[in-house]
Amino acid sequence: MASDARIIAVDIGTSKIRVCLFDTQMKLHWFEEKNVEIIYELDNDILIAEMEPDLLYYQFKELVEQAIQQAGGPSFILSCGICTQRNTFCSWNKSTLEPCHRLVVWKDMRAKNVCKEWNHSLTVKGLNTAGKFAHFITRSERFKAARMFQFLNTMVTQRFLVTLEKDLTMKSLLDKGMLAFGCIDTWLMSKLSNGKLYLSETSCASSTGLYDPFLNDWGHTILRLIKFPGSLLPELIDTVTEGKPLMTVDENIFGFPLKIGALIADQQSALFGAGCLTQGSMKISLGTGTFVDLVTGSLPHASMHGLYPLVGWRTNNIPLFIAEGKSDDTATLLNWALSIGLCNDISETSMIAQLTTAEPNLHFVPAFGGIQTPLNDDNACSAFLGIRPETSKEQMIRAILEAIAFRVYQIWQTLEDEVSFEVGNTVRICGGVAQNDFVCQTIATLINRPVERLVDGQFTSAKGAALLAGVSSATELPLDKFN
Repeated sequence: MASDARIIAVDIGTSKIRVCLFDTQMKLHWFEEKNVEIIYELDNDILIAEMEPDLLYYQFKELVEQAIQQAGGPSFILSCGICTQRNTFCSWNKSTLEPCHRLVVWKDMRAKNVCKEWNHSLTVKGLNTAGKFAHFITRSERFKAARMFQFLNTMVTQRFLVTLEKDLTMKSLLDKGMLAFGCIDTWLMSKLSNGKLYLSETSCASSTGLYDPFLNDWGHTILRLIKFPGSLLPELIDTVTEGKPLMTVDENIFGFPLKIGALIADQQSALFGAGCLTQGSMKISLGTGTFVDLVTGSLPHASMHGLYPLVGWRTNNIPLFIAEGKSDDTATLLNWALSIGLCNDISETSMIAQLTTAEPNLHFVPAFGGIQTPLNDDNACSAFLGIRPETSKEQMIRAILEAIAFRVYQIWQTLEDEVSFEVGNTVRICGGVAQNDFVCQTIATLINRPVERLVDGQFTSAKGAALLAGVSSATELPLDKFN
């Protein structure tokens, strides 16, 4: 393999879209990034969060073109790996690829009330009761999951149905068999193949609420209950295939047949990039939100307290599973603190907290988007508790950072209480907020484990995508090497 060969990795996050160039030894040679614009609106006090799909695609295309140029041209490009934010979806016309609406971002709350209605319905209560009885008889993990099943706003299912109900164009296309639907992975593959491919990568699909991890397939039973149009479901594909690309980009887009070697959800890509590959290994990502991911192995974990059984990655139709707990607000909190003048620079917050005496009666609730694991309460809201006339900005900053760390600890306790195997002795941490020493040290103290902060942690997701793209391109990087 030529030493000047390059692998492109594209990381489509919630706040930034980033492209990186790695060599075959996974050394980072170059990167570029653009801000992702999220359009926030209020509809009868319900938060709407959307992105312009054409703008995101233009940013993706422009960044990949820059990477090809930086590498020296198409002949130096070995493969391209893509990792993307999850549960952000779009609908489009199959024949024209014209979007029916903006990308609906995972932070969007349009289905909050619908989820609440469904969760109090006889249908869901009946499903829970049947699952409880069946689990008692069989001890099946799938029935245990049915016992606790609830619709969550972050799932794609109800947000899509709410969008469909209000969009006459979508209804017309659906009736004609011309409506396409998918998250960013499906939409990108359709765009890059000029409409020839209609696929969904399994790790991306596993968090949508459309996928049944216990069957390694779409969850047709639940989807029939809520009358989700099954004709819209794309074909599920593996994350990577050794020695073979997932797809080849239409030559008219980049001027040559760029190979897409791997496609994976961003948190799962960060898990792979952090080297957390065996049962019990754990990664914490502190980015726009907090994601705590634990590798559970060959079987999905059915949780009683809001952990999500997800596919880490899938090869040869065999998934490796993870359990994930999350908090939607992390970097969001620090950006808010900056915007209202609690600090002058986010990079200063760690030192501010270290130099500030803790106020034991001052607490911050980090819940701009509700509280997720283990409560899953979309109605929770952010608040400072215990503010006094003498409370300082510095104390408020410390309370915010402590809240980030304690949410990680809350998720950690849930994982430890639920899994039957031992969680690894070392935890790896990445993401932009992981650069905050105070937060990392507080997490390490609370969980009583060493926390390893990854070098260039903001590139961990991109590195995971690059590693997997390398697996697809050559026998020099076989997948079993990483195990």
